[in-house]
Amino acid sequence: MGAVPALGFLLAALVSACASMGGAGVREVSMMHWREDMGRLNQATLEAGLDKIIRKHALRINRQEQSSQEIYYESNWVEREVVAEEQLRGVTNARNRFVLRGNTLEHEWDVVIVYRVTWELQNEVTTATGRGWFPAALPESVRNDFRPVYDDLFMEVRTGVKR
Repeated sequence: MGAVPALGFLLAALVSACASMGGAGVREVSMMHWREDMGRLNQATLEAGLDKIIRKHALRINRQEQSSQEIYYESNWVEREVVAEEQLRGVTNARNRFVLRGNTLEHEWDVVIVYRVTWELQNEVTTATGRGWFPAALPESVRNDFRPVYDDLFMEVRTGVKR
């Protein structure tokens, strides 16, 4: 009977920790992509962090869009070696990119001041029998290869928020 209150305390502590990050860190990992909630950010903080991180990791932003409801950043595709699990599925080439999407949370005088930003790592492959590039399962080893990019960007924008 003592385990139930302890479990409740543990869950309350976990919820409290997540809330203190402004919702950042919520993760969705599926077979096709890796998605993380980066939290509440303003565009200037996001762009400053993004500028540092893309230079550090030799990436570039290929597409950037902004509307009254959303901001969108798309990195260049990075070709990589095909991993063993992909070879078993007949994959001949593989590439990845990340996408950042921010949905408007707060306005002031018709100017957006806060977005809820999400990171997504996308994976595409080719096969000997297929035509062109198509989305495919994201191997865990590839997710691990891109973890430093995400971690650096997350740390940079969270530090920027506190400045």
